[in-house]
Amino acid sequence: MGPKHFASPILGIFRVGSQIGALDAGSHLSSSQAHEQQLGQPGHCIYTRSQTFTGIYQAIRAKVRHWSARGLSFLGRVHVAKQVLAASLWYHATFQRPPEQLLQQISRQLTRYVASAQHHSQGDAAIALAQGNSQDSAALPAPASSAALFPRVLTSSLLPAQGGVGLVDVPTQIQALQSKVVSRLLEPERLAWKVFQLHHLSHAPQPSQLAYGATILFSTASTASLQLPARLMGYVTAFRALQPHRLLPVSDMPAEAILNEPLFFNQQIPVPLSRSATSGASGSMGSKPFTPQDQPLLLAAGLTKVAHLQAALRTQHPQALTACLQSMLLALPLPWQAVATATPTAPAWRQGVSSSGIQLIQNTHTGQQHSVSLHSQLLQAPAQAIFAFAPVHVIPWDPSRPWRGPTQQPARSTVALYSQGPLYGPDHLSLGVWGWGQQPGHQLVVRQASQRLRLIQARKHGILAPGTLTCQPRLLPSLGSDLTPAEVLQALESRWTASMQASPASRARLSSDMPTSQPAWMALTRGHRQHWSQRQQQQQAQQQQQPSQQPNQPHSGGATVHDTVDVLAPPGSHPQLCEWRRLWELASAAYFNRQHRVLWWRILHGCVMCGAFSAYIGRATVEQACCPYACCSSPAQPQTISHMFLECPMAATVISWLCRLWQAMTGHLPDASVATILAASTSEGQCASDALLQTWHRLRLAVLHSIWTAARIAASSTHASSQASQLSSQSHLASRLALKTVTSMIHHDWVKCNDDVRQLAGVCSSWLRGRDPSMTLEAFQNLWCHHDTLASIHTAHTGTGDKLELVVNLSDMVPVQLF
Repeated sequence: MGPKHFASPILGIFRVGSQIGALDAGSHLSSSQAHEQQLGQPGHCIYTRSQTFTGIYQAIRAKVRHWSARGLSFLGRVHVAKQVLAASLWYHATFQRPPEQLLQQISRQLTRYVASAQHHSQGDAAIALAQGNSQDSAALPAPASSAALFPRVLTSSLLPAQGGVGLVDVPTQIQALQSKVVSRLLEPERLAWKVFQLHHLSHAPQPSQLAYGATILFSTASTASLQLPARLMGYVTAFRALQPHRLLPVSDMPAEAILNEPLFFNQQIPVPLSRSATSGASGSMGSKPFTPQDQPLLLAAGLTKVAHLQAALRTQHPQALTACLQSMLLALPLPWQAVATATPTAPAWRQGVSSSGIQLIQNTHTGQQHSVSLHSQLLQAPAQAIFAFAPVHVIPWDPSRPWRGPTQQPARSTVALYSQGPLYGPDHLSLGVWGWGQQPGHQLVVRQASQRLRLIQARKHGILAPGTLTCQPRLLPSLGSDLTPAEVLQALESRWTASMQASPASRARLSSDMPTSQPAWMALTRGHRQHWSQRQQQQQAQQQQQPSQQPNQPHSGGATVHDTVDVLAPPGSHPQLCEWRRLWELASAAYFNRQHRVLWWRILHGCVMCGAFSAYIGRATVEQACCPYACCSSPAQPQTISHMFLECPMAATVISWLCRLWQAMTGHLPDASVATILAASTSEGQCASDALLQTWHRLRLAVLHSIWTAARIAASSTHASSQASQLSSQSHLASRLALKTVTSMIHHDWVKCNDDVRQLAGVCSSWLRGRDPSMTLEAFQNLWCHHDTLASIHTAHTGTGDKLELVVNLSDMVPVQLF
């Protein structure tokens, strides 16, 4: 009989009874074995991963060509990129990371598709109707296709409530999927593929005697020094990218968790600075944790955990080893020293062998005996004589995993018990000690892990405000300033206009043209901007110099070690940060039209393709960055965001109609300012109820989108800057489009009051996710029938009974004149 093989989609194929590990690249295999696959994954490394992912890349390109002809909106392309295009990559990428060059090509392909300009959009039909033509005659010239995405991919990949749109980020999603695989090692079920992974983690060549098992995931040991298989190396790297931290303070850890703590590669056990590693004199503690090279005698004696140190302190050893034990004991935090010097307690569980040779586990407190299943679960067994006792580790566990979401499995009334082998051995797990935020490390969910990875990268690149999880434009105010979002937007525009006035050599970075009255953070910096990695290296160098400048202090086991602090923990709150958080939550509201949401989202980020912004990023000349209308306040007025939507005479007519319309509804005249129209700031008495507040924001965004559409048509006209009559036509177009959009929203909501489109689709209604397609009559009246200004509902008497009819009162003359 030939040798048996064990197939695993995670670690490949292993030969049972021989050396555990993946097959070498130089193994000689037959042609049939070279293409053998397990669950779709190549079983042998001869079948290279580049061949697999190259085929996936070609399939994604074919799907991109198919979906590019569909004319989807921006959010529609974001959804297709996540659910259709990138989804074909996840299964194989869970087990093997694609080659970096191919991964960049896939990410670039998805970015091009999401950022590509469409020849026809949902707004084209509305423009045609506003001009009095049919939908087929709409001819809106599309801008040139571009692969650039504004805001950038990392900002767009954040959640909508954090300032993004949920765009898929392929590298971080792959890291989250791979970290999910290795997080299963922290769960007590003993599966076949776990045996091989734990073997590699416990018997890595460097160091070879630690036997830490899954605990190595939370240590500071370099993954390169572990010399793990390439696939397992990717899992460990992805898991550590989440930057787990201790959930409990050092002083609150239970004794069992303290005894399972490793002595090496532990940030809570640093090497003293003012003494050698083997001396017993006390001194200040550094930031470098102990390594096996610092204490070779302890490693040779097999003392690698606090439990080993506790047992060794009660026996006689040579003088050199005794000095090492005392040195290591003094390096422990004070709560850990108390546990290490305390008298060990009797183990709660012990393992023995019955007279028939069956391994049984007994509870020392109750005397109940259990047998062990193939998955290490304890099963009750009848009482019998047991011999050769040894302490073992048993964990209570709920196999249903309630944190992973609702399942079809029935809820368990009690948790099961799982055996983890010898006490404080390589398989000893201390659940609930490490994690992210408030979630333990073994309760990893891919969605939450991917969000955390994106937030960590966003903070590293300066996209998030310091100390918060709130996204802001790249020109960040300091935490001590009280600048509102409207003032931040105006500061962005000041930078754009300053770059337009500068010479071409210094247009991108110039500070002398900035007004002296601006705060210091608004000033433009000279010279080349440092990369985030260079800034991070400088910060690390400063942190390393700080301990040498501080006086020596004893190691008290405090929370100064950064493995107890979450990198995403917000230090506090600030009024301006709360305002940004409110804006992002409002911009992600489901009741907004999706095109309106995207436009306002880009306005808040300062990434609208107006003339000044296009010139700032190098996509337009200084002449093209000016307003195309000759009747503006100055001959060369820069077309900024505030000018395009508020100050330009073309936009001022529509904004004036919006303010007068709201005054006719509520009796309150809003200010036509940046704070009110663009930053969604409402004054006291402007909105008497939440329904009116929703009405105001929907009207406001509908008008902004109408102005933006009319500006796109004006920018595409070659004679717009020389013909003054063009202003009147574009102003009328924006006004008619705004009136048409508001009327259409009223009719759409009325349809939602009478019919449920989910019942007309012919499929299960639970399949149709997203916005609620139904609305109550009371909600419609509160939204659109306030004082019967925009619309009213009347009862019509027909032969079949009474019927409610909608009457739209809004027109170009009622309640206020449109032009």
